[in-house]
Amino acid sequence: MEKRALLAVVISILILILYQEWVARRYGTPPPPPPEKASEKAAAPSPPSPRPRPKAEEIKALGAGGQPAAREIRVETDRYVAVFTNQGARLKSFTLKNYRASVAEKSPPFEMVSAAPGVPYPLGVELSGPKPFTDQDLIYAVEGKDLKLTGNARGTLVFRGQTPTGGVVVKRFIFTGAAYPIEVELTAQNSDRASPPAVVVTSTGNLHGTADDAKFEGLLALVNNKIRRESVDEIKKAIELRGPVSWAGFGYTYFLFSLLPQGEREYQLTAREAGPALIMQMRGLAAGDEPGTDRFTLFIGPKDLQILKSLDKGLERSIDFGYFAFVAIPLLYVMHFSHRFTGSYGIDIILLTILIKILLAPLTHKSFVSMKQMQKLQPQMERLKERFKDDREKLNKETMELYRRNKVNPLGGCLPMLVQFPVFIGLYNALLTPIELRHASFLWIKDLSRPDWESLPFTLGGWTLGIPVLTLLMGASMFLQQWMTPSAGDPNQRRMMLMMPVIFTVMFVTFPAGLTIYWLVNNILTIGQQYLINRMDR
Repeated sequence: MEKRALLAVVISILILILYQEWVARRYGTPPPPPPEKASEKAAAPSPPSPRPRPKAEEIKALGAGGQPAAREIRVETDRYVAVFTNQGARLKSFTLKNYRASVAEKSPPFEMVSAAPGVPYPLGVELSGPKPFTDQDLIYAVEGKDLKLTGNARGTLVFRGQTPTGGVVVKRFIFTGAAYPIEVELTAQNSDRASPPAVVVTSTGNLHGTADDAKFEGLLALVNNKIRRESVDEIKKAIELRGPVSWAGFGYTYFLFSLLPQGEREYQLTAREAGPALIMQMRGLAAGDEPGTDRFTLFIGPKDLQILKSLDKGLERSIDFGYFAFVAIPLLYVMHFSHRFTGSYGIDIILLTILIKILLAPLTHKSFVSMKQMQKLQPQMERLKERFKDDREKLNKETMELYRRNKVNPLGGCLPMLVQFPVFIGLYNALLTPIELRHASFLWIKDLSRPDWESLPFTLGGWTLGIPVLTLLMGASMFLQQWMTPSAGDPNQRRMMLMMPVIFTVMFVTFPAGLTIYWLVNNILTIGQQYLINRMDR
């Protein structure tokens, strides 16, 4: 009897063990422990490891202890406030402390990452294989706690998670108090083999509530030392790039979310649309020094030329200065230099305009003198046209002889203007693209990066309108300049030139106030120069 009872007990234990194993395999791990216990366990400090490679005992510990509870970790530095969630070990929120969401003084900090329906949080990991795995729902254990860093202080967060197949994913983030860049180390070990992890960056396109202030530019990347700017329409068609990637990410008018791979290695870069989300993935094509491990620098911050250049990865090329960047960038540095003394970007624009006008004064003077000479020859040219109206070839010959006798170059009024054209376009881009003018005030203008009428708004019939004082002054000054400029053409041509101020005034209504200040000051200086030339010619 005792033997039968003992045998029944053994069989019952075996059945119970087998049943529990079957339940675990079919329905997953047991439910998580109470939140307070899980939090205490997650907050317990652990000794730092020089490398994030998962070890056998770590895999065993994760499997035995079950999943930890979901929680958030807050990291505050001098530059930003970042909130991570251990569900996917992803970035849940990222706000820039030194930039406001709007021009209002009490506006909240500018938010680069926020929750959006149907859009996964960024900084996920995808493992390749017969069944690709994404860690969106994986609950990670956390090594570290909330951080508040200033100056050169550094802090670390480590997330460790176990995949359904028994692999381990480790994400390590290293922060510095006074800097935007974040060091990122990703390690993925899938069962007994290394799997190259793909880091996932997501975006909703235009940031919520800031469509006018930070327009979405699309995918920006430096691949094979060539800048790529892919619009939303191109992303929707799906993009795949291969080669050495210096950096890649999503760009906005004044801000950038980008990953900078470390080391010499080729990557596969893809971008696509998935519902309301735009998704970028970066995966190493060959194993690095440590199989299954990737190191990046994460930059989320302003497109400040000096900050971007300090990373020494060509990140400053994310700012689109156009074909005349070789002119725009030096002019921007000059404005930075003067800002140290003035503290006002409005005054800096005026000083920069005066400096450019002085440098180009000889060319402008030569252009005006040439046009004045052509104006004096206008009566003789009219007589030649009347005399040789039926002989075009003879008319051209006599006209050139007239120019030669009076030592007048017919192109003298045009060539100097063509030489100035790259300078004007370069200055235009130097004032249009940099973040320095965003929310910079001057006189009654609240934001030099926005049209000046927005600083004097009023409501009429449900429409928000404004008074474009600067634009109107610019148009009036341009009209006066055109009226004073010598004209060698016929009266119809002169009337057309006098229509230009009207056209430019309509155009400048939507231009940033900083550009309007430049054009207004340039017109005033040109009027003064033309007045002096006219007096000297009397």
